[in-house]
Amino acid sequence: MDGCGKPSRPGRRRTGRRGSIAGRLLAVAAVVIAAVILLLPVSRGARGAARRAQCAQNLNSIGRAIDAYSREYGALPPPFSVDAEGHPLHSWRVLLLPYLDERAAGGIDLEKPWDDPANAAAAVATVEPYGCPALQAPAGKTTYHLVVSPEGLVRPDRSATREEAASAARNTILVIESPEGRAMPWMGGGDDGVEVLMGSDEGCHAGGVMALFADGSVHFLHIDSLPLDVRRSLITPEADTPPGSFDLP
Repeated sequence: MDGCGKPSRPGRRRTGRRGSIAGRLLAVAAVVIAAVILLLPVSRGARGAARRAQCAQNLNSIGRAIDAYSREYGALPPPFSVDAEGHPLHSWRVLLLPYLDERAAGGIDLEKPWDDPANAAAAVATVEPYGCPALQAPAGKTTYHLVVSPEGLVRPDRSATREEAASAARNTILVIESPEGRAMPWMGGGDDGVEVLMGSDEGCHAGGVMALFADGSVHFLHIDSLPLDVRRSLITPEADTPPGSFDLP
């Protein structure tokens, strides 16, 4: 009761209390939202770094498989295997499977072309080292291309011997990843490594692409800022490349 004998109005005090609580909740929500917004670039950056590291690991695995192949056969793998008439059968990626401990594409008939119905199941299989985690290539396709060039270590008609590869300049690219639009069947031939290196400014990761070099190392190329003469030197075993053209992943 107040001094006039009228009942007090506690409801107003409760309304004020509710307003105060609501204000505090809104303030907390604002702080949380601001924190989330600030953390988004960090989160995206962390995911990008993880994908780049996984891509480097894939290329490291491919490099070890190429080295094992060259130890057994005395030369780098050819762009693709051929039948008795010289018709293409399977890409170099298929030839590396025994050295990758990869069972996902088992049951390949090596005597028949990669796109023969007998190889239909294997053609759409997922082969872990051939898939860049930063891209969404369709099933059965890869963005890792061999650099095939008359001036390179792997030529259309022959591949360098193990000794030739070992004596090549370390700044010679063997395998490079391409943008998603250049994804190709992992079992098929026709690699566009030279076209990717010479004609593309599009990176698969923020700022560039990953590449496997002749010495087995993997580096990150700032493809959008790489001059054409430097790109060309990365194909030719005898040419030197200015320092600072690429970074460790």
